[in-house]
Amino acid sequence: MARTVDSAHRDELLDAVARDLLRNGLVGASLDRLATAAGTSGRMLVHHFGSSRELIGRALERCREQELARARVELPPGPDFPDVLSRAWTWFGGEEAGQFFRLFGQLAAASRLGADRAPVSRSQLSTEWLAIVSEGFAACGCGPAAAQRLATVYVAQVRGLLLDLDATGDSLRIERAYQHFMSVLTRSPDLPETQPRPARTRRPTGTAPDC
Repeated sequence: MARTVDSAHRDELLDAVARDLLRNGLVGASLDRLATAAGTSGRMLVHHFGSSRELIGRALERCREQELARARVELPPGPDFPDVLSRAWTWFGGEEAGQFFRLFGQLAAASRLGADRAPVSRSQLSTEWLAIVSEGFAACGCGPAAAQRLATVYVAQVRGLLLDLDATGDSLRIERAYQHFMSVLTRSPDLPETQPRPARTRRPTGTAPDC
């Protein structure tokens, strides 16, 4: 069934509000600010969504759908999943992923303070990422328990590095740390023996350790 004009317009408003939340975050996300971003009035936003709380909740859900869709594109499951992860910092360290990380970091902080903004719960912020990464490890031959362990380690490490990047902006140092982490992860005994283990690179004679 074709969408009505009103439904299409509501979707456009929701997309505009979602873009504003990604750019500017939850702090100060007043109805006036969101209406300005959407090119409409606060009264019309309330008409379409009922309240500012409902609007922000729907927009957060839209942002989450977009983030997870991008994650599935960037981290496709398959037998070469460790190689996929080795290249994934190109996305994680970029502005798009950074906007998602900052927005949902604010949401998690609000949740810890008792200010939940349904329908995206704090537990979802972990379980949905764990599901995507676990699926990838399972696709390269890991059993369920091993896939879950590796996904937990990976998601925790990426979050820590993104916190560091957001705080310091030291992208080169953090990218090198990510690649070092991946060199350790790909040697995990939880990975099947069919997965190639990267060889250690030999330092040229007289070269100081890179530390």
